[in-house]
Amino acid sequence: MRMKRSFSLFMALLLAVLIAACQNAGAAEDASGQETSTAVAEQAGAAGTGSADMESTDTEPTSAAESEEAVSIEGKQTGAAEGNGKLLVAYFSWADNAALAEDVDAVASPSVIPPGNVQQLAGWVQEETGGDLFSIRVTEPYPSGWDECLSRANEERGSGARPELVENVEDMEQYDTVFLGYPNWWYGVPMALLSFLEQNDLTGKQVYLFCSHGTGGLANSVELITEAAPDAVISDDIFDCYEEEAASSREEIQSWVRELGFGRSDDREMNAQTRRISVQFGENMVIYELNDGTAADSLYEQLPLTVEAEDYSTNEKIFYPPQALDTSDSPLAQAGAGTLAYYEPWGDVVFFYGSYNGNSSLFELGQAVSGGELVGEMTGTITMEAVE
Repeated sequence: MRMKRSFSLFMALLLAVLIAACQNAGAAEDASGQETSTAVAEQAGAAGTGSADMESTDTEPTSAAESEEAVSIEGKQTGAAEGNGKLLVAYFSWADNAALAEDVDAVASPSVIPPGNVQQLAGWVQEETGGDLFSIRVTEPYPSGWDECLSRANEERGSGARPELVENVEDMEQYDTVFLGYPNWWYGVPMALLSFLEQNDLTGKQVYLFCSHGTGGLANSVELITEAAPDAVISDDIFDCYEEEAASSREEIQSWVRELGFGRSDDREMNAQTRRISVQFGENMVIYELNDGTAADSLYEQLPLTVEAEDYSTNEKIFYPPQALDTSDSPLAQAGAGTLAYYEPWGDVVFFYGSYNGNSSLFELGQAVSGGELVGEMTGTITMEAVE
C-alpha cells in the first residue's frame, strides 16, 4: 500500500514537471514566432519605404500588406513585362498637334508640316518593327507658328501643366516593349508626353527612346521621362538626331532598331533562310535544321520521303535517297553527334549519333535541333517531311 502511494506521488510529480516544461516551451515558441514576425514586418516595411520614397515623398506604407505591394512594384523594375510580346510605337509630334494656318511658313516651321520630324521617325520605327503606332495628341492644339508654340510650351513647363489628351492606349497591358518618340522642347519634353506617361502604366515594360532636337541634344528629357515612369525599364541605348537631319535618317533609325533586335526585315530574311525537316519513326521525331548548301537543297526538294533506315557501324543510321545530292557547293561534315550528312561515294544520307571522322567526301546537310538523343533508336520505316 505504501508502495502504491509512493508510486502515485511520484507519477503526480512527474506529470507536473512535464506540464510545466510544455508550457515553457510553448511560451518560448510564441515569443520566437513573435520576434520572427516582427523582424519580417520591419524588413518589409524598410523595403516598402525605400520603394515609396522612390515614387513619392508624400506617403509611406502603413501596413505590411502595403509594404509587400511596394516591394512587388519595385521588383518589377528589373523583371520581365507581363504582356504577350506585342510592341508599341508611341510618339508626340508637333505636326499631329498643331492647328495649321493656311499661310504657315514651311521654311520657318518645317516640322509642323506633315509628316513632322518625330512623326516620320516613328513611322520608320513602326515599319521596321511591325508594332502598333500611337500618336499622342492633345485636345487643345498648339499654334502652327514656332515662336507661338514655344511660348505656350514654356508656359506649360513653368506651371507643371499636364495637357489633356484626346485618348490613351486602349490596352497597354498587351505590350511588352514600347518605343517612345518625342522632340526636345525647352531642354526637356512636351508636357503632353508626361501626361501620356502618367496616364498609361509602363510598369515593367522595356522602353526605347528616340528624339529629334536642336543644339540642346537630349538635355534633361531622359531624366524627366524616368521620373514620370519610374517603374519602366528605360534603355540607355537612345536614338537621337538633329531636327534638320530627321527627314534623311531612315536608314540610321532602322539600323538602330535592328541592332536592338527588333528588325522585322531581319526576321523575314532569317525565316526565308531557315529550313527544318522532321524525321519520324514510330512515336519518335527528330527535327533537323538544314544549312544553305546545294546538297541540303537537293534533299529538301525530294521531300516528303518514306524510306528504310539502316544501322551502320556504332555511330550512325543511314538511308539512300531516290536521287543523288548535288555537293558542288556544300560544307564538309565535322560537327560530331547530331549531324545530318551525305556520303557522296555511296550516295547515302547519314544520321550521326556519335563522334565520327570527317573526310573530303562527307558533306554536312544540317544539325539536329530537337530529339537528337533519339537517333540511336531509329530503325525501320522513317518519314521525312519539311517543317512549315
